[in-house]
Amino acid sequence: MVEAVMRAQSYAISMEHDMSRVFGCDRGGMAGKVNSDFIRRNSLAAVLMTCGYIYGLVDDLGKRTIENFIEETSFYWEMNLDELLSFETSSKTVGIATVEIAYDNGKEAVIDITDKFSKICDLINN
Repeated sequence: MVEAVMRAQSYAISMEHDMSRVFGCDRGGMAGKVNSDFIRRNSLAAVLMTCGYIYGLVDDLGKRTIENFIEETSFYWEMNLDELLSFETSSKTVGIATVEIAYDNGKEAVIDITDKFSKICDLINN
């Protein structure tokens, strides 16, 4: 359990660094939302607020890139990082429903999605 929490926190810290770059602030900036603890629990909110900010600063190609990223990954951001990382395979029973992801496991999903998020953050130079 501790290892899983540390893995999730590690990915959240990576996202925090990307967000810090985008917003030009330190940890805790943007009303406390540039914070790995917030990001780990509220990944969707963190990603959408960052993408929304970048969206207003980029050209049409950048806007399409952001829209594609959000459409492609929105299903995954509805889970927090801990939940997504708990997928040991491409499917998991949650309550009475079986949830399928398009990756071999949650770790693969998180790595791919956070890499894509980092590239979105690279669309602007702060």
